[in-house]
Amino acid sequence: MTTCEVHWRPSGGRGEFEFVPADSLMDRAIVVDFDHLNVRIDAEVSGRSAQGKPRLRKREPNNRQKLHLPQLVMAVAALPEPARSDLLHAVEFPLENKAFVMDQMDFDVVEDDGITAVLSPLRVSILHSDFQVQLDDRLRAMAEDLANIDAIRTRSPELAAAVEAHAAEVAKGVNSSTIRKTADRLIAVKSELFGLTNAGSAHMLVEADAKPEVEAEEITGKEGRILTRLHVYKERDRKFAKQVRDHYRRANGGKLVCEACGTVPVDLYGEAGDRSMEAHHKVPIEELQPDSITPVTEMAMVCATCHRVIHSAKPCLTIEQVRALIAGHVP
Repeated sequence: MTTCEVHWRPSGGRGEFEFVPADSLMDRAIVVDFDHLNVRIDAEVSGRSAQGKPRLRKREPNNRQKLHLPQLVMAVAALPEPARSDLLHAVEFPLENKAFVMDQMDFDVVEDDGITAVLSPLRVSILHSDFQVQLDDRLRAMAEDLANIDAIRTRSPELAAAVEAHAAEVAKGVNSSTIRKTADRLIAVKSELFGLTNAGSAHMLVEADAKPEVEAEEITGKEGRILTRLHVYKERDRKFAKQVRDHYRRANGGKLVCEACGTVPVDLYGEAGDRSMEAHHKVPIEELQPDSITPVTEMAMVCATCHRVIHSAKPCLTIEQVRALIAGHVP
């Protein structure tokens, strides 16, 4: 299976979407396959050569009821809408509508007969950051929302209604701005209940909301409480923490080393020191994606003291910032 990329390019007032490789979508109509949602949607977009460059063009360029390809994918995935112009030259998290620009969107080309290309979304990258949303994870989580709709309804009938309204619009299989409107409503209801969460699916947020509060929520307040809770519970997951420990033991000759202060607790305290090491999620809380699987490489091992310092501020201090604090206070 081949892949293709759609890149945002600055051009004029609103920017352009360029596809690579240049021959992947040229002179083809584009259909998007949302496999987890059991629907395909004619994007009403095609690949064309414009001033010698491979560009995406809407079938009806002036019809605002029709979404461009990246905007369509983001709307179906119930993600915030990207802006077309990079006016801010920066990005803040959690993401909000038109407060960021898409850098790149990747697709599998699942079918191509030379006339129509069927694309399956993989991931989207955000300009001015290393942030990526794994679209396949996101769409799978949305299907799980529908499978868990009764549990969602028990927590919030309004949230369940928003999930179902958006799913019903997507299921029509038609490119329409109404998909964006139902996505915005779903995002708004989740934000009212749980705070901004980037890509948090409804059932995941409901499950997190039912768990006991954690101390770190006192720093973040209501807006960041669910992301903070998810962050802390991931760090406390014993099975996952063991995988992280095993990974870093192999990387450090059998010992756990605090990535912030450099201490090797087992050398100081024996096995008791080893038990004091804790797994820390390196991805900032504001950038956490509840729907995505966390690889062990996104985790760090830190001693209990450094971990407390990391979580002592909002946003959390980075490991690099803690190292700088230590360096500035070493006699």
